[in-house]
Amino acid sequence: MRKVLPIVTAMVLVVLSACKKEDNATPHRNFYGKWYYESAVFKEYTVTAGDTSYSRLDTLRYNGAEYIDFTQSGIALRFYSDAHSVDTFRFEEITPVFFHLDSLLCEATAVTDTALRYNTLDFSYDETPKVKISQTFYTLKK
Repeated sequence: MRKVLPIVTAMVLVVLSACKKEDNATPHRNFYGKWYYESAVFKEYTVTAGDTSYSRLDTLRYNGAEYIDFTQSGIALRFYSDAHSVDTFRFEEITPVFFHLDSLLCEATAVTDTALRYNTLDFSYDETPKVKISQTFYTLKK
């Protein structure tokens, strides 16, 4: 028995050391702070009975003065330079990738310390089985 105990103890230690604690934590993406708009690409698609048709593409370049400020209190302040006005949106992180601006669903495709890219998804149902999908792809910098 004395010979078996050290072998079993050694096996248990090998098994325990081989088992690593897995990091299942989702990486946090930091949206907070002021982001200046650089460009927006607008696209619209119509899906009817499984067929997708493309209907619009516009690109907008910003003058560097327009921004959105994601605050820690769940509010996003959007400044429009041409109207010299600020709109307030409810900001809610759903996952590290998806967030809401009021009821608009947004998807962050890239977040770094200095760059944010996200797109908005808007679905409208004109008539069954027709679905209109509008997407705007934004590029922002800190």
